[in-house]
Amino acid sequence: MRPEDLELRTRLQPLRPPQRGPGSGTKSVDRAEKKTAFSKVLAGELATKSEGTGPSKKTVGVAFSAHAQSRLNERNITLSPDHLQRLDHGVQLADRKGSVNTLVLMDDTVFIVNVKSRKVITAIARDGSVDNVFTQIDSATIV
Repeated sequence: MRPEDLELRTRLQPLRPPQRGPGSGTKSVDRAEKKTAFSKVLAGELATKSEGTGPSKKTVGVAFSAHAQSRLNERNITLSPDHLQRLDHGVQLADRKGSVNTLVLMDDTVFIVNVKSRKVITAIARDGSVDNVFTQIDSATIV
């Protein structure tokens, strides 16, 4: 069948963008208002993420699973704010490369981190590793 043989019963109208202006029912938002609104949302999100987190071992971008928290306690691994910042930086680097699960090596401690959820799965001190074999990771990051 050829296109010329088709019979259209309804005349087709071209699509047009909605008209904005007085009486159209939509509010016209200028560029400055959008920028201000975005700045407020961004500031609120940043404030929420940087608020004090207490003993839950959460940082701006990295959280610790219950398993990882118990491993930190069992293995007497303490993390300073500098360590947490370095760990977060390592996860950001792995994320930029498309990693799914990364091994982050920091000083004498190894962290296995799920990059998408930004959650530390486990933590191992150098003297606590059994056979030094790590599976189910797709990258290693040294910070």
